[in-house]
Formats: sequence, C-alpha cells, structure tokens
Amino acid sequence: MKRIIYSIIFLIVLTAGAVRTSAATGDLFPYPVPPDTMQLFQNRCNYIVNRFWDRCNFDRAMKEPEKFNTVFGDWISIIPHASADTAHVAIDKLLKRFEKKGDVTLQLANMAENWLFSDTAQYLSPEVYLPFAKAAATNKKISKADRARYEGQVRILESSSVGATVPPIAIVKSDGASGTLDEITGNSIFLFFNDPECMECSMARVRFNADPSTQELVKNGELTIVSIYPGETTDESWTKARADIPEGWQCIAMPEAYDYFDIRSLPTFYFLNKDHKVLLSGVNESYFLNSFRGAVQLKKNQAEIKKQLREAAIEAAKKQQTQTTEEAK
Repeated sequence: MKRIIYSIIFLIVLTAGAVRTSAATGDLFPYPVPPDTMQLFQNRCNYIVNRFWDRCNFDRAMKEPEKFNTVFGDWISIIPHASADTAHVAIDKLLKRFEKKGDVTLQLANMAENWLFSDTAQYLSPEVYLPFAKAAATNKKISKADRARYEGQVRILESSSVGATVPPIAIVKSDGASGTLDEITGNSIFLFFNDPECMECSMARVRFNADPSTQELVKNGELTIVSIYPGETTDESWTKARADIPEGWQCIAMPEAYDYFDIRSLPTFYFLNKDHKVLLSGVNESYFLNSFRGAVQLKKNQAEIKKQLREAAIEAAKKQQTQTTEEAK
C-alpha cells in the first residue's frame, strides 16, 4: 500500500493535474494537489509539503495510528524533493501545533525516527529528523526517560551530522596522554572508527594502508587519518589498536564516541575539513578509496596541464625570438 500511495503522489506531482481527487486521497484525508499552472517539479513538491496537513483531522488520525503513520510516511517521502526552507517551515508548523501536547509530540518524534533515523529508515535523513528529536527532547510534558533518549540523539546529530562542527571531545592518545579531538590538525581529517577485534575493520585498515593514493595523500600532509578506538583505555582491545597502526596514521581512544557520533556498526567513517566541520559521513570505504584516488588523479591532471602550458609558453617565446631575429636580418 505504501508503494502504491507513493507512486500516486509522484504521479500527481509530475503530471499537470490529469489525476484528481480520487488519486489524491490518502488513508485519512485528501492530499493537496498543485494547480495546473505550477510546472516546476520542486515548486509542486513545495506546494504539497507546505499544505499537506491542511485537511487532516488530527483527533481522528491519532485514533488510527497505523494509517496515520502511513500518511506521515507519504509526507516524509516528498520532503527531500522540496526546498530546504519549505521543508523546515512545514516541519516547524506541524510541531508547533502540538507543542503543548507531549503525547502527540512524542508520537510524531517516534514516527519520524522510524522513517528517518532508525536502522530500518526508508528515507535516512538526520537533517530532517533533527527538529522532531529536538521537540521531544525539550518538551516537559514528555517523561524524563523519553526526553533523555532524544537528548542523546540531538547531541549526536548536532555534533556529527554533515555541516556540523565536531566539538572538542575527550580523547586518549597512543602514548597515554589525554587531550581533545580539536588538537588533531590537518587540511583534511579522516576519522576511522574501528575495533581490532572486528574483521571488517581490519580489512578496511589493510585496504587504506595498501592504497597508493591514500599513502600519497598522507605522506604529503594532505590527509590526516585518525584511527579511533571507541572504548575505554582499560580494554585489552586498546592495546591491540595501538599496535596495528600504519605509518603516518594517528591512533586515539575515544570512550565517549557513541555519545557524539552516529556509529551503528564498525567500521564507521567521517571526513572533516581543517576546521573539523563534517563534510561526509554514512558512506563505505570503497567510496573514500575512490575519492582519494580521484583527488590524486586530479592533482596529477592539473600538474600535467600546468606543464603543457609552461612548455607551450616556452615554445611560443622561442618562435617569437626566432621571428624577431629573422626580421632583424
């Protein structure tokens, strides 16, 4: 049913009103249909996202949680195609409507988590999920235990989502000295969360260390690789982690890693700029290996172009000199 409704919504978005009320009716209320004069795809999505809940009888919807969850999912499925401003305004409008009703706010946050943030989320999007988590974390009419769970999620999202600046989290360096993550510097910083007992982590470490492009970037100081053990320094695994570090890498322990980073499985990777702003997360080692190779190849291409331009300039100068000499004769 979910896939059928999803297809119908996008048929409405993509066509110029050829399908009307019957196709625009969800499980609980009619969905908004953009006017025929609205042609741009994003504008049509904006129209639907912004007006989606206008005809919803929430008192009735709350009594049919399964249908309400399905309808909520339909709305969520369109949000990625709308503009960011429209999406945030629509989300804030929905949450503000129930800010004095803790039970409804909690229900919205639970649905949003399932659709956007859980391990089985169909539309994984920390950015879209964050306002729902914040609403649940700050609503005093929600139990302290529920608020605490969402507070933890908000901390993770605000410290490690793409665009966020990672805070100065406490770390222990390989020599046993204490410090904070912001002490690690580099033009580009690659955080590699792993455990020496994890076979996939060990294989990833070998692949990165054996890759010529990755080695070149590390050697030239263009990439700082930080192997992070997300546990206590009293663990036996920490001793093993320090012993297996490739040349040029840094190794640290971060006991609070799970409090600040979205680590659903190991290995997990984060890519930061020199200011510790998160540029990329949630992708596998193959993506990063290809990116590192691409960066090195781009640099070589640029060097080759400069070389060709320099040689062309020298050749042109020689021709000009020859021509000048001949004219002088």
